[in-house]
Amino acid sequence: MAKALIAADAVSGLIPPTALMMPTRKLSEVTVKSLKKKFKDKSFARSVSREDIMVCEEELGLERKEFFTLALEALQAISDELGL
Repeated sequence: MAKALIAADAVSGLIPPTALMMPTRKLSEVTVKSLKKKFKDKSFARSVSREDIMVCEEELGLERKEFFTLALEALQAISDELGL
Protein backbone atom coordinates (compact mmCIF):
# COMPACT_ATOMS: atom_id res chain seq x y z
CA MET A 1 0.00 0.00 0.00
CA ALA A 2 2.79 2.43 0.87
CA LYS A 3 4.46 1.90 -2.50
CA ALA A 4 1.18 2.63 -4.28
CA LEU A 5 0.89 5.91 -2.38
CA ILE A 6 4.45 6.86 -3.27
CA ALA A 7 3.79 6.23 -6.96
CA ALA A 8 0.44 8.05 -6.83
CA ASP A 9 2.00 11.04 -5.11
CA ALA A 10 4.70 11.26 -7.76
CA VAL A 11 2.33 11.00 -10.71
CA SER A 12 0.02 13.58 -9.14
CA GLY A 13 2.97 15.95 -9.32
CA LEU A 14 3.30 15.36 -13.06
CA ILE A 15 -0.31 15.70 -14.18
CA PRO A 16 -1.19 19.30 -13.14
CA PRO A 17 1.95 20.82 -14.71
CA THR A 18 1.12 18.92 -17.89
CA ALA A 19 -2.38 20.43 -17.83
CA LEU A 20 -0.92 23.90 -17.39
CA MET A 21 1.07 23.44 -20.60
CA MET A 22 -2.11 22.82 -22.60
CA PRO A 23 -3.72 25.70 -24.52
CA THR A 24 -6.82 25.72 -22.29
CA ARG A 25 -4.86 24.87 -19.13
CA LYS A 26 -7.42 22.18 -18.30
CA LEU A 27 -7.04 18.57 -17.14
CA SER A 28 -9.66 17.53 -19.68
CA GLU A 29 -7.12 18.21 -22.42
CA VAL A 30 -4.39 16.02 -20.93
CA THR A 31 -3.97 12.59 -22.51
CA VAL A 32 -1.95 9.55 -21.54
CA LYS A 33 0.18 10.23 -24.60
CA SER A 34 1.01 13.73 -23.39
CA LEU A 35 1.84 12.38 -19.92
CA LYS A 36 4.18 9.78 -21.40
CA LYS A 37 5.92 12.50 -23.39
CA LYS A 38 6.33 14.76 -20.35
CA PHE A 39 7.47 11.79 -18.24
CA LYS A 40 10.35 11.20 -20.66
CA ASP A 41 11.39 14.87 -20.54
CA LYS A 42 13.57 14.99 -17.44
CA SER A 43 13.69 18.79 -17.50
CA PHE A 44 9.87 18.98 -17.19
CA ALA A 45 8.62 18.99 -13.58
CA ARG A 46 12.13 18.23 -12.35
CA SER A 47 11.07 17.70 -8.76
CA VAL A 48 8.85 14.75 -9.76
CA SER A 49 10.62 11.47 -9.09
CA ARG A 50 10.41 9.34 -12.21
CA GLU A 51 11.79 6.48 -10.13
CA ASP A 52 8.82 6.70 -7.77
CA ILE A 53 6.44 6.56 -10.73
CA MET A 54 8.25 3.48 -12.04
CA VAL A 55 7.25 1.70 -8.83
CA CYS A 56 3.90 1.11 -10.54
CA GLU A 57 5.56 -1.32 -12.95
CA GLU A 58 8.30 -2.71 -10.76
CA GLU A 59 6.39 -3.26 -7.52
CA LEU A 60 2.67 -3.00 -8.30
CA GLY A 61 2.51 -4.87 -11.61
CA LEU A 62 0.72 -2.05 -13.46
CA GLU A 63 1.94 -0.93 -16.85
CA ARG A 64 2.84 2.74 -16.87
CA LYS A 65 0.12 3.48 -19.44
CA GLU A 66 -2.50 1.87 -17.20
CA PHE A 67 -1.19 3.73 -14.14
CA PHE A 68 -1.24 7.06 -16.00
CA THR A 69 -4.81 6.34 -17.12
CA LEU A 70 -5.98 5.61 -13.56
CA ALA A 71 -4.29 8.70 -12.14
CA LEU A 72 -5.45 10.99 -14.93
CA GLU A 73 -9.06 9.84 -14.69
CA ALA A 74 -9.01 10.31 -10.91
CA LEU A 75 -7.73 13.88 -11.18
CA GLN A 76 -10.05 14.71 -14.07
CA ALA A 77 -12.97 13.63 -11.88
CA ILE A 78 -12.09 16.35 -9.36
CA SER A 79 -10.75 18.92 -11.82
CA ASP A 80 -13.25 21.57 -10.71
CA GLU A 81 -12.04 21.27 -7.13
CA LEU A 82 -8.46 21.57 -8.34
CA GLY A 83 -9.26 24.57 -10.50
CA LEU A 84 -7.98 22.80 -13.58
